[in-house]
Amino acid sequence: MILQSLTRRGAPLARERRGEHRGIKTIGRLVLLCAVGLVVSAFLLVMTALQVVQSLDRADLATERQRAANAVDIMTATGGPLTHDQVIILGRIAGLDDAHLSYELTSTPRVEQIPLLAGQGPSGSYLTWTRSGMAEQVFLQYAPIRLPIIGGMLLLVLGVMFKLRQVVADIERQRRQAFQQSRSDVMTGLANRLAFETALADLVADKTRFAILLFDLDRFKEINDLHGHAAGDGVLRAIGTRLSRLLEDGDLLARLGGDEFVVLSTGHSDRAALAALAQRCIATIEQPIQLEKQAVRVGVSLGIVPADALDLPPDTLMGAADAALYRAKSSPGSSFRFAGDEPAPQMIHQQLLASA
Repeated sequence: MILQSLTRRGAPLARERRGEHRGIKTIGRLVLLCAVGLVVSAFLLVMTALQVVQSLDRADLATERQRAANAVDIMTATGGPLTHDQVIILGRIAGLDDAHLSYELTSTPRVEQIPLLAGQGPSGSYLTWTRSGMAEQVFLQYAPIRLPIIGGMLLLVLGVMFKLRQVVADIERQRRQAFQQSRSDVMTGLANRLAFETALADLVADKTRFAILLFDLDRFKEINDLHGHAAGDGVLRAIGTRLSRLLEDGDLLARLGGDEFVVLSTGHSDRAALAALAQRCIATIEQPIQLEKQAVRVGVSLGIVPADALDLPPDTLMGAADAALYRAKSSPGSSFRFAGDEPAPQMIHQQLLASA
């Protein structure tokens, strides 16, 4: 039964839940968003570095091929076709690693070739050399130092962000728990006066049709006096459990304090349905309540404000419910009265004369 009346689907507290402070949730989402943004930024940084390396590598290759072609033109223009020894000298002049003549195309990685035309070298020969790989060398020179540092910093920041998100989630959980506790009755687990007053104000503001059933137990003080406060607490919990079983979706049951309960009902609008509900409440409350040593009985009086009397402020509505409850308590046994059904002054005068 704990918080049952607070968590029923469609209960009047739904609007209040929607209006709860959302700052903690927003912080949690921002932390997660920052973590995702950091990961994406790191990924883009790595991809950009790789693209820069590839661009440098392509530019370096184009430069090498241009130097090789220029060196071939210069040396063949003055000395005739290239020989193996001249190719070695050409490689030194043009800055080509392992420059030599070859007579077959090769697919070996990092080996480049340009064909030698007639007059530039032996027929069907190629000027072959090994690429310098300057871009790769630059990358390998700096990456082993910087990449671990960047990766470590990224992991550290992600760890801090996820820890912060856990802290935010814990704060949000504690805030929700405090919110629920501030609106629940410690004794019965039902909604308390604050939750009831908030829900009542919301329903009035929304112009939602609802009815108020105000309960006051009869003979409860006798049980406290004869059996002790522990027995009285057990009676209150038993009454709360029984009334909770009669609720429908959209109803709110609250304990206002002492032996007073109240129901905000959005599922019973006409008087006939409210009267039937009141009779069921009386019947279930009057059933014996088993304590540790014996069973006890209590009665109940109800004051009802029907759905056709809701064009009034909450305080006025509760005043009407109190007045109807007072009239019900003036009658013997368990009973209920509707607000607005006060007897006319002439009828009261006749009743007084008859009783005299």
